[in-house]
Amino acid sequence: MKSLKLEAIYMYIDISSSRHVFSTLHDGTKILTYLADSINNAYQEHLLTPFTIKDGDAIVGGVADFQLLPEIYNHCLTIYYSPEFKNRFSSIPVVADEALNFYFGAGIGHIDTSSDEALRNINIVNGSSIINAIEASEKAKTIVKSQHNQKRSALHNGEDYFFDKQPFKFYCIAETKSFGNAVNAMFFLAFEKLIKSDKQRDLFRIKDNHPDFSNIEIGTELGYGTLSKADISSRVSVLIANSDYFLYKKVRLDIVAFLADLQKMSGGTTHG
Repeated sequence: MKSLKLEAIYMYIDISSSRHVFSTLHDGTKILTYLADSINNAYQEHLLTPFTIKDGDAIVGGVADFQLLPEIYNHCLTIYYSPEFKNRFSSIPVVADEALNFYFGAGIGHIDTSSDEALRNINIVNGSSIINAIEASEKAKTIVKSQHNQKRSALHNGEDYFFDKQPFKFYCIAETKSFGNAVNAMFFLAFEKLIKSDKQRDLFRIKDNHPDFSNIEIGTELGYGTLSKADISSRVSVLIANSDYFLYKKVRLDIVAFLADLQKMSGGTTHG
């Protein structure tokens, strides 16, 4: 039977310290199932392999279109902070406290499969993209543990992109190492370095998901609803003015453009 070889990005999303943060591992399974279902519903037309629970405390899935990587990462952030997620899992302390973290490993490479049907089964499909995604998740875990246990001056790691503000600790590995490093640097700049506070993090996410929102609507989402409309608008204006939101947007666009060009160099196709 002839094997198909496709360029792809796979993502391996692993719950941090799952055996310690839940009273029962079933809680972690419910959260991962919810996250996987949300991604699958939002990107069902683009997925090579739907996101599926693997190894008990992680989900893995993949797409052929490299440009979808930042979208899916941002989708995970949106789910994490959504009222529905908090309400659904409010009985789990680590969710109620917004202390739940994940390792988001992205693997750029290829996959091998014998058919489209096999491609849909994560237990059958294999290739460097999946291997790289799993290794990237482990790398994110190593970086987080190093930062928590050591001083920065004690680290000798040239790939030290530590995501502190975001609950999804990102890392990418590509078949060509420098390509993965470039993605890591841009993600770190956009989703970590350009964000100076939790309010700015929330502001960027709200403006990404609701580009047509007025300052009043943004302020309401940020929790300023008890203030007057004038005060809400003023606070949001100051927050935007003191942020690097427009530079953040440029970096996001640059990430997409880089991934599109990387896919062209790899011989794959894009959706834009």
